[in-house]
Amino acid sequence: MENGKMGPFIRQLRKERGMTQRELAAALGVTDKAVSKWELGTSLPDVALLLPLSERLGVSATELLAGVRAPEAPPQTPATAAPQDTAGDLLSYAQRTASQRREKLRLWLFAGLSGSFLLSAAVCWICDMALNRELTWSLIVCVSLVLAWAVLLPLLTLRRGPVPGALAALSAAILPYLYILGDLLGDPRVFRFGLPIAPAAAVYLWGVYAVCRKHRRRRWHAAGDILLLTAALNFTVDIAVYLLAPNELLWGGPLMALALAAACFLADCVLRRLREAPEA
Repeated sequence: MENGKMGPFIRQLRKERGMTQRELAAALGVTDKAVSKWELGTSLPDVALLLPLSERLGVSATELLAGVRAPEAPPQTPATAAPQDTAGDLLSYAQRTASQRREKLRLWLFAGLSGSFLLSAAVCWICDMALNRELTWSLIVCVSLVLAWAVLLPLLTLRRGPVPGALAALSAAILPYLYILGDLLGDPRVFRFGLPIAPAAAVYLWGVYAVCRKHRRRRWHAAGDILLLTAALNFTVDIAVYLLAPNELLWGGPLMALALAAACFLADCVLRRLREAPEA
């Protein structure tokens, strides 16, 4: 299926039949703008419109999807097209249109979130200036919004690897964010405490992502691995806090995570044995 040929092919067939975009749109129950987008290749007709569209243009659905008339063959009706080929083309086309709709939804969602972030920042600036005659707490809000936007950018725009992209953005931006936040708050302890903890948290998130990809079908095993990572993160945070601000160490969190991890591994082992046991 050649999606790039469909738009010019629709325009060619429409003109051959002496139809305007508005007339074709009225016959199909859509707008003339929709027909214009089909012919320009910026969007594709809905899969439910393929057969009515092919009938109006005097070609088969297979020819419409291919963007060219079948060679050395008389004009066909949709009923005479090869069922197997047509079914495969329709399935491929449906997947293509669904992917296109998801892509547009993601872009619209990203545009909406970006606009809402800008509006929120502007409101905070105005309120801060009205109350304090200078920018104070609004700068903290804006820095936090920039961090959130940087993480959402790959999630909503990348076609491949949006989650690794978001994790990479978070890993790269978290320490600068903590430094700026501590400077705005006038408290250097924010960055000092975050310096050992933020990288540990980033490694934890990458580990959770790797576990989820590796053990998609073994959920109990994945839960056990994630709990082990949680115990390691909890222990790292406790040690970092103890070294920076000596206090009594609390071992309850890591020990609880380890106990739950052991229970998950046991459940995974039991379920695997049940699945592998021969039927009586």
